[in-house]
Amino acid sequence: MSSAPRSYHESAGKSTGDAERDEVLKEVMVAGRELGLSFLSLNAATARALTMHPTDAWIMSYLQSVPADSPVSPGDIAKVTDLTTGAVTGVIDRLEANGYVTRERDPHDRRKVIVRPAKKSKKIAEAFRPTIEDAVELGLAYSTEELRIITKYLHESKAITERTIARLRDL
Repeated sequence: MSSAPRSYHESAGKSTGDAERDEVLKEVMVAGRELGLSFLSLNAATARALTMHPTDAWIMSYLQSVPADSPVSPGDIAKVTDLTTGAVTGVIDRLEANGYVTRERDPHDRRKVIVRPAKKSKKIAEAFRPTIEDAVELGLAYSTEELRIITKYLHESKAITERTIARLRDL
């Protein structure tokens, strides 16, 4: 009977050879997983508070993260969320009916549609203002260099996640 791996990286066949570093690496990986799970719970709580479907809240979060001058098409939403274009159309229909988004014709290609957050979406931003203020305060506790390292780690973690998603799509 084999024993379970003591850490994530050991289950991947990797060890630093330094027990303290192995433990910290494990803590980082566990904290990252816990953060991801808490974001799922946050999305569900947001949806409940705004009386919308969790997928609608997820897509609103995405739309609000995109710069205002960057057009977002239903196809872009489908690609980011891994939903079918038909499912995305249904979500956009609900969000538009409830005043959270508008559809506009792309001025460069009238066949295309651009989806933008509507005035009612400011209600979502207001609901998150205290969270954003807390996150800014948290960030102020770190040096600029530490923030650069955290940002690099988060971007590289996102890239790993995106590679995993692509691999899973190919199964």
